Amino acid sequence: MVDEAASRAKAVRKPKGRKFYKMNVDYVHGGKPGFRLENADTVERYLHGWRSDPYYSKLPERPRFLFDKKLGRPPRDLEGYVGHWLISERMKVVLEEIDGDAFGFISCEVVLLDGTPGPHRWLCNAVRVLDALDERQSELRIFEDAGQKEYLLTGPTRLIFRDDVVGAAHVFRMRFMEVTVICDQAMKDACRQAGLKGIYFRDVGKK
Repeated sequence: MVDEAASRAKAVRKPKGRKFYKMNVDYVHGGKPGFRLENADTVERYLHGWRSDPYYSKLPERPRFLFDKKLGRPPRDLEGYVGHWLISERMKVVLEEIDGDAFGFISCEVVLLDGTPGPHRWLCNAVRVLDALDERQSELRIFEDAGQKEYLLTGPTRLIFRDDVVGAAHVFRMRFMEVTVICDQAMKDACRQAGLKGIYFRDVGKK
């Protein structure tokens, strides 16, 4: 009985594995956000596909967004724009505090319909890419064509990442599926504790 109780206690104390989440804009709730890029003709071609200018160094001018309630609801802390994140000042503070090296940022000009300045916003991009997936332990489809590998997250999937590769990183994109941004529990907790709105987290360790 003593040995059995000790075994149960040891099992309870055994630390759980590190949890990871797919992190993205919550496109399901809230409806259409009320903003548009006013100088799209100048800067948007540099934004299509995050790889085009991940650190925004080539943009000829600052993005200028119009916030207009006629276009939709007030923008939340996180909104999406052509594959990038449009984030609030307080979300930028959280991202930089937890893992600033994982992101590129550019300050945006925001104006309201009457021409007055709006709330400060940043375009943001997750720039770190890690080949950290434990393919043997994970459950997903792996597609290869002409020597090029790609992960397909269709159907039931379960993703397990290698701690020795992830290391101290809290946010990264997946090698072989770079459109996907992964974060760990520390980033999720920090966003929730700050009360940030508009973020979607999905536990990738569960089917």
